[in-house]
Amino acid sequence: MCTSITIKSKDGHYFFGRTLDFFPNFYDDDSPLKQRISIYPKGTQLHGQLEDWEAKYAVGGIGIKGSVAMLDGINDAGLAGELNVLEECTWADQAEIEAAGQKPLMAEEVITYFLSHFKTVAEIKAHIKEFALADVDFAPAKNSDLMKRIASHYTFVDPSGDGIVLEPVNHGRFKVYTSIGVMTNSPEYDWQITNLRNYVQLQGYNVGNPTLAPTLNNSDVLLKQIGYGSGLLGLPGDYTSTSRFVRAAFLSRFIDDFDSQDGINVLFSTYTTVMVPKGVEKVTKTSTDSDSTQYWSGYDLSERTFYIKPYDTNRWTRKKLSDFDQEAHFEISHENIYA
Repeated sequence: MCTSITIKSKDGHYFFGRTLDFFPNFYDDDSPLKQRISIYPKGTQLHGQLEDWEAKYAVGGIGIKGSVAMLDGINDAGLAGELNVLEECTWADQAEIEAAGQKPLMAEEVITYFLSHFKTVAEIKAHIKEFALADVDFAPAKNSDLMKRIASHYTFVDPSGDGIVLEPVNHGRFKVYTSIGVMTNSPEYDWQITNLRNYVQLQGYNVGNPTLAPTLNNSDVLLKQIGYGSGLLGLPGDYTSTSRFVRAAFLSRFIDDFDSQDGINVLFSTYTTVMVPKGVEKVTKTSTDSDSTQYWSGYDLSERTFYIKPYDTNRWTRKKLSDFDQEAHFEISHENIYA
């Protein structure tokens, strides 16, 4: 499972990121979803599973080896997006989609396709009814016993702060929601938003030391808070998608204002509340596999720059789109650097 968060600096610059959580090791060479850093400059011919297309905008981010599919990315207009698993995802027959006058898309290629075609969230909204997810297995995963395709929903944000969530839950067609700057996984987005009403008491400050009115002996009962953080009493602490959504939604609002130069560091710090350590979510009681954070990636929308930190290293890798004039792919570094 995964978490997406967007935050804004004091001078109005947006920073967008995600954790990718899953239980296979995505770094293994035999993983059907082995990720890498991918850069596609403007004009690149992209060879999709259903069709080829030319990139209208330069795109960079975290791709899947052996395809043009991307898990998250940014384009040279500053539009960024990512996909998360959604169990309610649906697909439609490719021929039926085409007969309806729509374009079939691979679920795994939506991020790449939209980032290479659209400049803003408004453009995505204007064209989203033209697309549907095709009922086709993802080629790199064809021999996988784990999964043949990624059941997905998607979020995008642009430098204006406009954000959107797209959920293909109607025979491959998309429901569209205005993003609140957070996305995790199932249930569907409207349920997640409604669920926030169960936490209206959460505050980013201490509640102090209230008293209960006297009953016996005419004496008040002092309720002295324990340490600090009493405004967050009741914040769910588990790693389910619903609890991560609540934590991400509230804590991303409670952080201090920050300067743009500190945006990526602040974004990463905010994510420490939703990163899943290995071993705490084993698939079964006897399993050695556990759902855990595979990597964190962060995007500076104003600078068209992105960063990635794998789970097993303290090293960050940085790439800027304007540094590339031809297609490039990189293995993600797992080298540790200690001061």
